[in-house]
Amino acid sequence: MPNPTDSSHLPAEDEAFEASDDTTSDAVSRQARGIHHRWSSGWLKRPDERSALFGFGRLLTRLFAFLAVASCIAIVAVGAIPLLVSSSDIARWTVRGWVSMKIAPLSALPLLLAGASYIVLQALFRPPPLELLKRLMLGSAFLLWGVTQLMPAGALTAELGNIVIALYVIDLGLIIRTDLRNEVVS
Repeated sequence: MPNPTDSSHLPAEDEAFEASDDTTSDAVSRQARGIHHRWSSGWLKRPDERSALFGFGRLLTRLFAFLAVASCIAIVAVGAIPLLVSSSDIARWTVRGWVSMKIAPLSALPLLLAGASYIVLQALFRPPPLELLKRLMLGSAFLLWGVTQLMPAGALTAELGNIVIALYVIDLGLIIRTDLRNEVVS
């Protein structure tokens, strides 16, 4: 029985990592090239690591999404507290806070943050062209809807609102078309 520490039964290094010509196996040549490529394929990063820009994009996406949800909770809480609390002091304080916050509509904040978060996410994951179009339309609809919340009422605001509706309807139509097409294939 051979000794497990005896290297006589192992192929020599020269045999395992011969020049990568067509006579060597693909696996061995890929392994030999991979050792060199692992550390030379990027600036001080391994192939399984993502770039710092990707990490920043992930952080930004998560932050925007968290702030969008938090701002939704704040909007609902500020509007619902006077209705739910019978204490007149809390109700008056909440109404004063709501009136002071109405200067800059809070309803725009979650829309803008959600749209920005979703658009940044698409830059990170780079979906196929049609999927990218659908997702950018959705993110843009949220952004544009948030912008219309910040604008004074008028003809331009109404037209931008119509564009938002068109973006949602077209996006949903493309999603339905894709789902029906995938159902036929399955």
